[in-house]
Amino acid sequence: MKKLLILLLTASLCLGAEARRVSGSVACGSDALAGVIVTDGANFTTTGTDGKFKLDVAGDARFVYIVSPAGYQPDFSTGAPQFYQPLTKAKKYHFELNRTADGDDFTLFAVSDPQMKHERHLKKFCKEPLQDLTEQGQAHLAKHNTVGISLGDQGWNELEIFEPYKEAIAKTGIPFYSVIGNHDFIQNMGGKAAEATYEDHFGPANWAFWLGKDLVVGVNNIRFRGEVKDPKVSGKYTEGYPEWTMDFMRGLLEYVPKGTHIFIAQHSPTYRWWKDVYIVNGKELIEMLDGYKVDFLSGHTHIFNNHRYTPDIRDHNPASICGTWWETIWCNDGTPRGYLIFDREGENLSWYWHNIDYPDDFQVEFIARGESRFNPDCYLANVWDYDEDWKVEWVQDGTAMGTPELVADVSPTFIEQIEKKFGDKPIPKYKQPRKNIHYFAVKPSKDASVIEISVTAPDGRHWAKEFNLK
Repeated sequence: MKKLLILLLTASLCLGAEARRVSGSVACGSDALAGVIVTDGANFTTTGTDGKFKLDVAGDARFVYIVSPAGYQPDFSTGAPQFYQPLTKAKKYHFELNRTADGDDFTLFAVSDPQMKHERHLKKFCKEPLQDLTEQGQAHLAKHNTVGISLGDQGWNELEIFEPYKEAIAKTGIPFYSVIGNHDFIQNMGGKAAEATYEDHFGPANWAFWLGKDLVVGVNNIRFRGEVKDPKVSGKYTEGYPEWTMDFMRGLLEYVPKGTHIFIAQHSPTYRWWKDVYIVNGKELIEMLDGYKVDFLSGHTHIFNNHRYTPDIRDHNPASICGTWWETIWCNDGTPRGYLIFDREGENLSWYWHNIDYPDDFQVEFIARGESRFNPDCYLANVWDYDEDWKVEWVQDGTAMGTPELVADVSPTFIEQIEKKFGDKPIPKYKQPRKNIHYFAVKPSKDASVIEISVTAPDGRHWAKEFNLK
């Protein structure tokens, strides 16, 4: 009898988890849209010439959703683009898209870690940062399609902030997508269940859409465990791609031609340079992307670093839009708060760090001898968006000296800001100055009279500073 009950229970559970078939259509007004990718996150299909589809959805799937095709976009007036529909008992699902501007050129904003815990943070976000995003969004939208992505940690454990955040970001007037960060999970839960509140507000944690000829993908790369009792206390996790993210990427890439340029938006960088390790499944994903041109966009660290995995795959890890957790307007590695702006013009893809509080021609901080806490005997150039395509050189008394030494340091500007903010109070450890490796140090000869440090960006922009030593 006991064995019979176990068999019946097992059969019941299997039946509840069985896949079922749904159907639907994708259209823009009276125009049926063919070739649109449709998925439940694990299973994939495309629409036929009549814009219709049939899809077998997994028993545990929460959504049916689409990869919006180039030239079209879903409604985004709520602050979360509606490319998805919750799976119900319904058998049919219709997706209505809106036409965008013609052409393959675009602008993409990559915004890292708004990280708002409460109303005070939201009010700070809604001042200069949101005003700037709105102004920039409208300026670029006047030229071509413009889209924003928030790279995780929209909230800070207290997930009630999601809805007011969406109301705020909708004011930019451009589609703003999001990825899930470790502070966006239900902190006292683990696995897929911990994604539920995020997905209720923003939709599936893994998604994609076409932007011109480029594919933009958003993925969850936090393996969340929870393991705490209080949902407002930070839960435990490991940086890495869960198996369902890897399954999503495998299925999606079956429909993406080799040679396509792909943006992959995620929360954690794939490579942790300060530990010289890849996150879980990081190398496997990079291998999966062989044959594509890829720019990873990641947040999480609140500091700025770039890393190239292969000649065609690189990771941009921009600093936070919130500065140092809303305490200062510089991040604690010495990057002014802002966000990355990518511009596609024909075959050319370029990007630059957009400052919120400074003109965009401020891309280098020159630091005189004695001003650095960690390299006080040196003159430095703080080049926060540095990668190997930048050129940094120095000259001593008219003689070219080559490339300065790359060192770890922190901006004296940030140190001044954070010490002024906290005064005699102790600075929390995570808000203290944090060394980073985008500083170039020059130590002149004792008898030198003049040195010059020059910095040239990949797009030809140039900065130089002369220091008189006598």
